[in-house]
Amino acid sequence: MGAAVGQDSVSDAITAVLAVESSPPPIGDAQADTLLHDAGVRSAALRLRIIRDAAGSPLALRELAISWRTAEFPGSDLLLRCPPLTERLVRSVAPGLEHLPADTGTVVLLAAVHLGECVGDVLASAALLTGRQITVDALEPALTHGLLTLDQGRIRFRSVLVRAAVQQYASEPELLAAHAALARAIEDPYRSIWHAAQGAVHRDEQVADRLESSASEAERRRDPVEALRRWESAAHLTPAAGERARRLVRAGRGAFELGRPDLAEHLLDQAEQLGLDEEQQALSAIAWCRFTARPERGSPSVTERCLLSSRLARAGRRSAALDILVGAAEAATWTDPDPQARAALADCLTELADARSDPRWVLVQATVSPQAAQPVIARTDATEAEELWLLGTAALAVGEPGRAGDLLARAARLLRSDGRVGLLAQVQALHAQAGVLVGDWDLAQAANEEALGLADAGGQELWSIRARATRALLRAFRGDLAGSAADIASVERNAAGRRSGPVHAALRLARSVALFCSDDPSAAYQTLRPLFAPGALPHHRGAQVRTLTLLAETALRAGEVEDARQLIAGFGDGDWLPLLTAVNLAHARALLADGPDAEQHFAQALALTPRQWPWPRARTELAYGMWLRRDRRPGLARVPLREALHTFELLGATAWAEITNRELRAAGVDRGTASGHLVEQLSAQELTIARLAATGLTNREIGERLVLSPRTVGWHLHRVFPKLEVTSRAQLASLMATAA
Repeated sequence: MGAAVGQDSVSDAITAVLAVESSPPPIGDAQADTLLHDAGVRSAALRLRIIRDAAGSPLALRELAISWRTAEFPGSDLLLRCPPLTERLVRSVAPGLEHLPADTGTVVLLAAVHLGECVGDVLASAALLTGRQITVDALEPALTHGLLTLDQGRIRFRSVLVRAAVQQYASEPELLAAHAALARAIEDPYRSIWHAAQGAVHRDEQVADRLESSASEAERRRDPVEALRRWESAAHLTPAAGERARRLVRAGRGAFELGRPDLAEHLLDQAEQLGLDEEQQALSAIAWCRFTARPERGSPSVTERCLLSSRLARAGRRSAALDILVGAAEAATWTDPDPQARAALADCLTELADARSDPRWVLVQATVSPQAAQPVIARTDATEAEELWLLGTAALAVGEPGRAGDLLARAARLLRSDGRVGLLAQVQALHAQAGVLVGDWDLAQAANEEALGLADAGGQELWSIRARATRALLRAFRGDLAGSAADIASVERNAAGRRSGPVHAALRLARSVALFCSDDPSAAYQTLRPLFAPGALPHHRGAQVRTLTLLAETALRAGEVEDARQLIAGFGDGDWLPLLTAVNLAHARALLADGPDAEQHFAQALALTPRQWPWPRARTELAYGMWLRRDRRPGLARVPLREALHTFELLGATAWAEITNRELRAAGVDRGTASGHLVEQLSAQELTIARLAATGLTNREIGERLVLSPRTVGWHLHRVFPKLEVTSRAQLASLMATAA
């Protein structure tokens, strides 16, 4: 993890704070973090642990930085329940331990190692340990010394440092005996097995097996740190090398999900040294590829993973088969799989057809055949974070970005609450992509920034690149061409030599948008065109779907309509299309159509596009308004153009807003004067009602203010809307703001 912490450097950095006065005030978290960093504590996670345990005490801050110097190992800040202390800190936080009566010392030690706080458990285990009954009175000296409190049958130490001091003062045999006694006395199997494991002197498969079950229980309780501790402890209690390696691989995956690649690498290295069978080798490689994208760890190909999944399925190991198959599908999403790999995925799905409601099966199905996966995604009642992540990813793959955004948002909330920041980085990167597609750009920006920060901190290089590519695209859409160019350059440097279809496609899209916004549609079109060339590196079906609209927009302005028609001629053949594909294809066909056929395509695109997708809807409204104006119907053109302009201004899509403004002027609308002229047509009462409606008030609320019935208010608004040439309250608000 971090560099070794030298005692002298720690003293130099923090003693100055102690020397200011005899009773220095508490140190704030920000100052403490700076002091620890300057003292050589390089690991941010360890600094956070030290700051939390020190609780503002300058002395504790200094001594903990020193004590962790020798105790630190990868993940120690997670795996160790209590921090290591220097002798000075033990004497400072728990003076008089050596003077406690024997029974008091026994009870205090049992309380210190106990996972809970129940005094009954402590006294029962004390009786087992000593062979005689010990009453609660034995705690009195510890209460007098201020080491702990007793409240309604609960023992609570003054701080985690006091608990740690008690444990550190005890000998190793005393600690083992205390855990063993607690394991026998506690009835709750979840806590009892932890103490049994900590009290074990030798490796014991029965204890390890029970501890593994409790690790799964910790996962169900949404306590991933506790689960990781139990997986790791179970591994070290396991006599057989193969089983020990399996449990270490599982612990390594948990460490990755918590955003701790240092600990994950430590655990997986231990597993590999023991020798991994084919299944565990594949699971280890999947974890590496999912969270670090390091192929040097021996990652098998998509086809090889499918073959292994098939063998596991035939052997009855269906859950493991699904895990391997998900890894194969994930690998396939980074590049378009060849026909052999796609066929292998489909064959595995057939073998595992009885698991078609499992989110893992659904995700793979979305990769192979979106039509079959879509119904399951639409009706899912999933509640677990991992299920929501898998289904959200599947929804994005089948062209349902709205549904994907909902599922991924729910997954993100759970993962954030659980501290599983490694997986959260990926979920938020996908969440951002969904938000960009539908037009929820503020949410997309926030999700993407979180993803980028977490991916950078957790060493998830490919996801960091992917998040930067998304940011480049979003910045280009919003007219920040300098920021977009900087992100594109960064992604190009870091993605060089990587065969990653989504990243290279996203870069092309971002470059094309930037060129379009710079009024160079010809270059923008030529930048997109290779995405539709079969066999080229960026060739990626998902990228084609996402770029259909821009391809048509740039082709129209660059005079490449016929070429674009040929590129999309065979697109969308078949009876069923994903919603995003259907929407974008209808838009592209409308833009590229000749004569009256265009209007039918525009009507289809508008009918297909949900109102919750403002970005694609506004682009269709703009294109439709342009077509209507060129068809000599300027009055009709103004309605969709106004709708589009309102959306573009809300989103910050500056280039599209400018185009729409030009079209409105060409349709006879001068935004500086037209709105005022329109408002002048209203009666005094109509104007009052319009202004109130523009603020977002309902008909009932307006009626209460003006002593009118909601029905009367509705009647007035029914007259106002045509006079102002608007069709929605959103347009009304925009118009009234302009008129003001």
